[in-house]
Amino acid sequence: MQTSCKMLVPILKTEMAVEDEKSNTYQVKSNLPIEIESVIQYIEGDGETSYVTRLNSVLKILSNNNYKDSIVLKWISELRDNILFLNKKNEAIIFALLKMEWYNKDDNFVRLYQELILNLVTAHPAYLKPVLLFIISVFVKVGADKEVVTDEERKMWQHAHYLCRSITELIPLSQHMLYVALVEKFPYMSRPSCILLHYVENMLTVCSYLSNKRYLILECIIEKVIQIDVLCSKDTIEQFEMQKEEESLLMGEKLEDESNSEEKIDQMAFPLAHTLDIIMNCLFTFVKQECFFGESENLNWESTKKVYKEILTIFDKIILPTQGSCHVQYLLFYICGLKQELSIGFLDFLWKKVQNPNVAPVLRQISTFYIGSFLSRAKYVNISIVTGCFDLMCNWIHRYIEAHTSQDVEVHGTFHSVCQTVFYVFSFRNKELLEMKEGPKYLQGLNFDRIITCQLNPLRFCDLNVVQNFASIARNNQIAYAYPIIERNTRNLFYFHSNSKEHCAGAMIPTFFPFDPYLLKRSKHCIDPQYRIYNHASKDDMDPDEEEEMNVDTEMFSYSVSPGFRKTYVRAYRQLL
Repeated sequence: MQTSCKMLVPILKTEMAVEDEKSNTYQVKSNLPIEIESVIQYIEGDGETSYVTRLNSVLKILSNNNYKDSIVLKWISELRDNILFLNKKNEAIIFALLKMEWYNKDDNFVRLYQELILNLVTAHPAYLKPVLLFIISVFVKVGADKEVVTDEERKMWQHAHYLCRSITELIPLSQHMLYVALVEKFPYMSRPSCILLHYVENMLTVCSYLSNKRYLILECIIEKVIQIDVLCSKDTIEQFEMQKEEESLLMGEKLEDESNSEEKIDQMAFPLAHTLDIIMNCLFTFVKQECFFGESENLNWESTKKVYKEILTIFDKIILPTQGSCHVQYLLFYICGLKQELSIGFLDFLWKKVQNPNVAPVLRQISTFYIGSFLSRAKYVNISIVTGCFDLMCNWIHRYIEAHTSQDVEVHGTFHSVCQTVFYVFSFRNKELLEMKEGPKYLQGLNFDRIITCQLNPLRFCDLNVVQNFASIARNNQIAYAYPIIERNTRNLFYFHSNSKEHCAGAMIPTFFPFDPYLLKRSKHCIDPQYRIYNHASKDDMDPDEEEEMNVDTEMFSYSVSPGFRKTYVRAYRQLL
């Protein structure tokens, strides 16, 4: 059977075919209205071609970014002055204009385009949302592999912000629509980290001219960032860092000798952790800019109070109820360090939640964990604030003991968590407490003996490492003697386990410490100066067996996850998740 030559189609295009195809791309030039005085007259005129054909000819030019700017600029100027022509019938022209790469043209082109868009949304408010969505899409037009923004990209964003700001000033009702569009266009967490970073930066820039929507914008950012944070557990981060270090050693590399050592050391090995790191650094920078006058070190107290209240509200709504968050809560840690009144306000907010019986038991206990971790880790929290909190908590504990002496001990999770907070903070701040004037007398007045020997048996339910550290320090300083209770609880461990009601309502939830060491490399410079590392009690007065036990506990206290969470409660916590 013979095969016709016409049936044979070459798989690879010849050079001539490629050139023909390129020329066909611009073949539309000969059929387009290049020399006409008015594009509107051309589209609406009576000619040999149909309206659809003429409209498509115009659309081809508008969608061709390589076409002469002078022709398109002439049309934009005409459409700007005849904005009513852009109606439902000619809607295709509107969307072709919106899809143009107007933001990287010369200043005259950008100015005329912006005027056209402002006239459009004024005459046709129905197109406001698509206009805002297309403008916001400029915020993600950046190189996916670079954090440093070029001058061209910075100028491109400035053009987009000018247009957004002008629209919100021209149409006040568009402010909420702009916020909704920002939320809708927020990149997914799997996008390159630089895309997410620059989008967040641009959202924060919007806050500068949309101040009444700043809270909502911050809430959106933190809600998105915390979704990344819960996927960046400390175990996962450390595992990736260890793997990165092992790979470097296998390849014969030494981090301190690399040419780009600073950049490589600062980058997290876990990709999501790197994204979280650079965004947290951006948020810390934003808070600092909002709270200080320019580049000075003078605090703008009125502005700081507003930012604090907004972040505290977001904390209450999003961060506090979220399990597994490790880093986002440090926004509050950072801002509370700007002035002592903010620290006191944060502690007061948490303590009110603990005391409020109408708050869910889980949130009451989480609030106690935040109190304990904050009092222990924040360097700017002075000892007078600690003693003030001790007075409140210990008085509450003693009143609780008096009111609940004969009920099931397993259902008092809030009580046990408050007791654990007292033990935990005492272990961290014992040196300062004892060095106070009449410090030992003050601590004895808190009546720890009554707390640990009461029928509710807090030492049984508190984290084992917290209990061991508290018992050791309290005994060495003759504040309380907890070892007999610990030994009794150990002997009865099997009985407790077989009759446990830990999953009943009101039971103590697995322990965690919200302000455990901050692991993100790029942004930790904002936290380290204000952060306290655990300093265990002196070993001089310890027995050898006790010293060995204390070393294990100290490691757990000082590590990236505080005592008990990594080993004792990790399974229960994962089940809870």
